[in-house]
Amino acid sequence: MKMRNKFLALLLAVSMSFSVSACGNSADNQGEGKPATEDTAKDQEETTDVYAAALEKMKEISSLNGKMNVEMDLNVEAAGQKQTMQTVTTMDMSCLYNPTRIKMDMDMDAGEGTKINMSVYAEMTDDGKYNMYMYDGANWQTQTVEAADIQQYDAAGNMTGYMQESYNFQDAGTEQIDGKDARKYTGVMTGDDMRAAILSTGTLNSLSSLGIDDSQVETMLKDLGELPITLWIDETDLYPVKYEMDMSNLLNSLMKGIMESAGEDAEGVSLEYTKAKIEMTCSDFNAVSEFSIPEEAKAAAPAA
Repeated sequence: MKMRNKFLALLLAVSMSFSVSACGNSADNQGEGKPATEDTAKDQEETTDVYAAALEKMKEISSLNGKMNVEMDLNVEAAGQKQTMQTVTTMDMSCLYNPTRIKMDMDMDAGEGTKINMSVYAEMTDDGKYNMYMYDGANWQTQTVEAADIQQYDAAGNMTGYMQESYNFQDAGTEQIDGKDARKYTGVMTGDDMRAAILSTGTLNSLSSLGIDDSQVETMLKDLGELPITLWIDETDLYPVKYEMDMSNLLNSLMKGIMESAGEDAEGVSLEYTKAKIEMTCSDFNAVSEFSIPEEAKAAAPAA
């Protein structure tokens, strides 16, 4: 029972973490505060395509605000007991570039009075790394991290990370987003792109504590199906203003693979996502006000 409880706790932690962190790690898009999109953008002189124009404009932005909403509903069963869990996570991001400075406030509501609040600040250092400051509602902690560690809080990199040519985006007409006409595109992440996105989050590293080795991880990543992505681009300003995706099928496939690899540790445990919706919106392009990192954050002790 003790091992089963440990497995279930780890399974839930992996799935929750992946659902949020995968949204900033779909591609290697961090560089000197600008999203790296040269592999996906078409030559602006050869086409007036809205999608290509948006990629070009995102290379030159100086700031923007982003808001991510993650809604997850899942059914969990262990030792004959069933429970339904519902979580809603909101992340508000303000990002300044050249050099990169980030402010993020996160609120998670897991139901039954369980709420988590966290604030994060990050600033680029001279050597290309980042000083990151985290506040859990009571205490500040600070640490120096690599660029990849702050990707999930980078609204521009987050948005352009899902604008990959390999997703085969197709024009799906025009819709209204926040009262403005926006061109809608539909695409699909599959195969190597899916594998790279999952591995880049680092959330599967903890599976080694259950005896799941690298070869088993590779096996579970081979057949995850497809992840549909919908993208909207403002037709007037030519900035990408929204994306959304349903990750329920992907997470169910991933969790099934983990449980099969875990063997007897997973006996009597089942987990099914009935909803895993992620939505990201961006606004205030090149119009974000300057902000400062709180002095109490800078004075905080390094994270253990």
